[in-house]
Amino acid sequence: MKHPLVVASLVTVFVVPLAGPAGAQPTPPQVSYDEALRAARRAAPDLVVARAREGVALAEVGVAGVYPNPSVAVGTSTQTAKLSGTLSLPLVILGQRGAAIDAAKAEQTTVLIDTQVAWNDVRQAAARAFVTLWLAQGIAEARRESAAIQGGLEAAVVSRVQVGSAPEIDSLRVHAEKLRADADVIGATAEVTAAGTELGRWMGMVDGAPVAARGDVASPDAPPSLATLAARIDGGAPVRRERSDVAAAEARADHERALVRPWMGLDLGFDAFDPTLCATPNSGCNPPVNYRAQLSIEIPIFNQRGPFIDREKALADVARARVQAAHIQQTAELTAAYRTFEAATARQKTLSDAVVPAARSAAKSTEEAYALGRAQLVAVLDAERTLIDVRLSALEAQAARANAWIEVEHAVGAP
Repeated sequence: MKHPLVVASLVTVFVVPLAGPAGAQPTPPQVSYDEALRAARRAAPDLVVARAREGVALAEVGVAGVYPNPSVAVGTSTQTAKLSGTLSLPLVILGQRGAAIDAAKAEQTTVLIDTQVAWNDVRQAAARAFVTLWLAQGIAEARRESAAIQGGLEAAVVSRVQVGSAPEIDSLRVHAEKLRADADVIGATAEVTAAGTELGRWMGMVDGAPVAARGDVASPDAPPSLATLAARIDGGAPVRRERSDVAAAEARADHERALVRPWMGLDLGFDAFDPTLCATPNSGCNPPVNYRAQLSIEIPIFNQRGPFIDREKALADVARARVQAAHIQQTAELTAAYRTFEAATARQKTLSDAVVPAARSAAKSTEEAYALGRAQLVAVLDAERTLIDVRLSALEAQAARANAWIEVEHAVGAP
């Protein structure tokens, strides 16, 4: 007859977390999936840089509207006017300044959409970092549970060996499995810290401190159809950015055309104390002040800015080609991600609903059979390894499903 305590220790699974060492690091702050994305949108380093570029683009609009300064000249002569002055006023009145402002505003629009593209990329990276952290935490928890099971199994086997119900080799074998489980816990815990630090970076945490994932990863139970998602690609940031670049190139071409129009200048001057204006030279009369005015117009003969206009037209053609390329690329990414999501969904459902329960039931039955002397220890260890493997596979399938949906959202340019 088997010892009742031995049977109880084999059949009952005690899941207890491993105690941390004295003086362990403080518990990192926990964030949900949505909280992590909100923090990333607020403080991600790449977005901070993109928003700073928006300020530069706004300043460029002001630079484009700067009006050239007038100039003043004062002179004297020995034979004619003792004092003369000239005020030169540039006249930018043929649309050059307006065209420059329009081109700068078109560039600013592109920069604003660049920020949206940067957010699309940051969102993808932050979401994947959260999934990686969530998976690492799940693996670490599964490893801790496995180590606890191995600890209980080791105690039961040692008791059986002591009463002569099991060979000595069983105690050595189960101890080796316990050491392996403990080593897996250490490695999994380190992975959690590394993943938490990576997520913290995307959340804008400058001190390198890790965070912890709270809650589940996000992926829809009933996603929209592939055709519905594909219709959103043209409105996504990557394609809109290329279209904006087309508009910016066309605005720059219009600016170059405006620069063909002549520049004009108005000169206003006066001559005072000019003795040659007296009826009789050297008569001591008070000569009148002579006022001058002239209008100068640039003659655009040597520079029609044709090469500049051709360059901007060519850049617009390049941008149009990029629009088509971006649409094709985003469509391909969407299709691949959507099919991956479907496959991961089917795999996760099979593992969670059928494989994991079956492996858990098999492990329990094998433990009971070993307790009754109807199975060898190696069968128990194999059943436990199978159970932990399928549990980890189920976690990885759920993470793969979440990552696939992240790629779907990135392809359509999720807000």
